[in-house]
Amino acid sequence: MTPLIEHKECKAYSLIACGKDLLAGGLTAAIFYAEYTGLGAALGNLLPGKAGPALGITMVIAAVIVSSVMALFLRQRLLAGTRAASLAVLIVGMRFAAENTSDISHRFDIVMAALAVMLLVASATQLLGLLPCVQSFIYHSHVALRKGFIFATAVGIVVGLASTQLDSCLQVSPVATLTVTTASIAAAMGWGYWCVHSPASNGAWRRSLGSFSMLIGAGVAVTGYYIWVVDAAVGGACGTLGTVGLQPSQLTQLVVSPNRFYLAGAGLPVWVWPMLIAVGLLLGGVLLLESLTTLRDSDDRTPINAWSSQIKLQALVNMLCAPLGLACTSLSLSRTNALLSAKGETRAAVFFHALALAAIFLFLDAWIAKVPQLAVAVALLLVAIQMIDGEMRNTVWRDGYASEARQVNINITWIFWAILSCGVVAGSALRYFGWGFGGGPLIALMLGSIAMTLSAARSKRLRSAGNAQA
Repeated sequence: MTPLIEHKECKAYSLIACGKDLLAGGLTAAIFYAEYTGLGAALGNLLPGKAGPALGITMVIAAVIVSSVMALFLRQRLLAGTRAASLAVLIVGMRFAAENTSDISHRFDIVMAALAVMLLVASATQLLGLLPCVQSFIYHSHVALRKGFIFATAVGIVVGLASTQLDSCLQVSPVATLTVTTASIAAAMGWGYWCVHSPASNGAWRRSLGSFSMLIGAGVAVTGYYIWVVDAAVGGACGTLGTVGLQPSQLTQLVVSPNRFYLAGAGLPVWVWPMLIAVGLLLGGVLLLESLTTLRDSDDRTPINAWSSQIKLQALVNMLCAPLGLACTSLSLSRTNALLSAKGETRAAVFFHALALAAIFLFLDAWIAKVPQLAVAVALLLVAIQMIDGEMRNTVWRDGYASEARQVNINITWIFWAILSCGVVAGSALRYFGWGFGGGPLIALMLGSIAMTLSAARSKRLRSAGNAQA
C-alpha cells in the first residue's frame, strides 16, 4: 500500500508545484543567508586567524545544508538549521575549552574536539523529546510560555551577537554607524509595513513579500557602509567578514579526527570534561525546546503523532554534524513560516533551499567575504525584531489585561514578562558568554513551569474547598 501511495504522490507532483517549491527554496535561501552569515561569523570569532569568520560561516551553512537534505526522509515542510539560542550555548562550551587548554599551539584542534563532544551529548539529550510527557507539556502549554522562550532568545540576539558586531564600528565612526543602522532598520521595517497595509497587495503575497525585509535592510547597510564608513575603517576595526573567501576546501579543516580527540585529552584538564558534558546537556535541552516550539506553532500544523520522527531526525543530524565539525541544528519557526508563505508546497522546497544555499556558497564565496560587519549586525537585529510578532503581543494583552481575564491567564502573563526579563538581565550581564540566549530563557522557562503548576494546584484546592463548603 505504501509504494502505491508514494507513486500517486509522485504523479500528482506537477511541474507547477515543482516550480513553486524551487522558487520558495531559492527565495528563503537568499533571504536567510544574511542570518546564517551573522550566526556563522559569531561562531567564527572563536576560531584563530583571519579565516575564523569564514570557517564559522562554513560550519553554519554546511550544517543547514545537511539538515535540509536529511529532511527529504520526512513529509513535513520544516526548515531546520542553526539558531541563536543553541549556538550561544555551544559558543560558551567552545570558549570554555579554549580558555582552559594547556596546549596553545593546538587550541583549534582542542576546540573542535570539544564541539564534537558537546554535540554528541546534545544529540542523546534531544531524544528526551520522544517521551510522551515532554511532548504533552509543550503541546498543552500556554502560547505565552512557549513564545516567551523564543522572544527571550531574540533579546539575546540583540544584546549579544549584534552588539559585538556594532561595537567596533561605533568606535570607528559613531555617527555614521548609527545613521546607517537606523536607516537600514527603518527601510526593512517600512517595507514590511507596506507589504501588510498596502491595498495593492493581496493576502496571498503579503507575507511572502514581507520576508524580503531582512534582505532589504542588509542591502541598505552594505551600501551605507561602503559610502560612509569604509574610509574611516581602513585599519580594519570595522571591516568585512574577512579577506579569506568561503571555500569548500575549508570543510576538510573542520573534520574531527581521532588525533584531535587525543590532543584534547592531553591538553584539557580532567575536570573540564564533566563541564563540557553539562554544557552538552544544556545544549540538547535548548535544541529540543527550539524544535518542539516549532512543531507546535509553525504554520505547517505538524500533527503531534509526527513529532517523534522529527525529533529523531534532528538528533541524527546533530550526531552526523559532530564528527564533521559543523554547528548544531534545530527546527526553526520563522524560517519554516517564511518557506510556507513563499508557497513551498512539499518537502522538496526544503531540499531546494539546500541547493540554493550550496550554489551561493560555491559561486558567491568571494562576495560574501566582503559583507561588512555592520550589515551582519543589522541582519541580526532584524531577526530579533521579526521574532516578536503582533499576534503574540495581542494574545498576552487579551489574556492578561482584559477586564474579564481569568486569574490563570494573568499569572501566565506575568510569567511571560518574567521570561523576557530573565533574558534581558542574563544577556546584559553575561553578554560575551551567550547565556542570554539559552541559559536565561531556559531557567525562566523552568521556573515559569513550576509557577504554573503551583498556580493550577492552588486553584484546584480553592475549587475543592468551595465545593466542600457548598
